[in-house]
Amino acid sequence: MFLADNWLWMALPVAVCGMLAIFIDVRFIIVAMMVLFIVLPMVLALLFFYYGLSPEARWSIMDKSVQIDENAITLDFTHERMTTHVIHRDDVRYIIEKDDVLMLMLRGKRYTCLMLPSSAIDPDVAQLLRQLVTQPH
Repeated sequence: MFLADNWLWMALPVAVCGMLAIFIDVRFIIVAMMVLFIVLPMVLALLFFYYGLSPEARWSIMDKSVQIDENAITLDFTHERMTTHVIHRDDVRYIIEKDDVLMLMLRGKRYTCLMLPSSAIDPDVAQLLRQLVTQPH
């Protein structure tokens, strides 16, 4: 999702260096290669840790039971050190349904989501989730 939204910002420095290599000096190709193979992977690695170590990412992979009612989604974790978390229906921006996962996009950081496996979700529950979301996707 991040790459789909921000591909222009990643391609722009390489394109600018390519244009500078054509019109000014060929050595800008080396700068473009450094941007492409050194700078961009490091930026993407920082983003991976920023979003991959978020509490919501941890909630997505831990064993839990999910209860859905009219106002909220309650996550009750099986691990004894984790507390019960309540996600209010106003905190869910929209829902993305894929083949194997149901992604609840949450408010807060831009790419924050709670992933629930679609095999564990009853179609009636998915319909209830769609009704709970104030702004459907």
